[in-house]
Amino acid sequence: MLENEALFDRVETELKKRGSIQNFEEKYGKITGRMMITETDIPNELGIHIDDPDVHSFKATFDFYNTAIGLALNVKTREAATKFWLTPQDDRNDVPMDSWFEFFAMILMEALDEGMGSIPTFSFVNDSSDLTISGLGLLKQK
Repeated sequence: MLENEALFDRVETELKKRGSIQNFEEKYGKITGRMMITETDIPNELGIHIDDPDVHSFKATFDFYNTAIGLALNVKTREAATKFWLTPQDDRNDVPMDSWFEFFAMILMEALDEGMGSIPTFSFVNDSSDLTISGLGLLKQK
């Protein structure tokens, strides 16, 4: 489940008003899933404590998996401070396919190229492409 479905829905509504969702679907096909990247804390049960202001933790949540993928990394050097971790969001505990770990890392790195203000990210996906919006600027533009 998405970390903040209501916020994701607001972004989607704004994109529909602008015709962005419709244009994407005409060009690449119907959207079949959504992924959101947000900042998070490293779960206590991992027993990892990192005292470095440049290390931030992020998680990817999906509307088609009930397990979040997490990763901590140094946002200046882009070096991973942890391995990926999984956080079940309910008792179903489905494990995302490897390709979603890769997609999460790719979108996170692209967003961080724009700076920390680009988090959260909102990705609309299908089997061939994605439409990703970084940050909350879209909702502030009226």
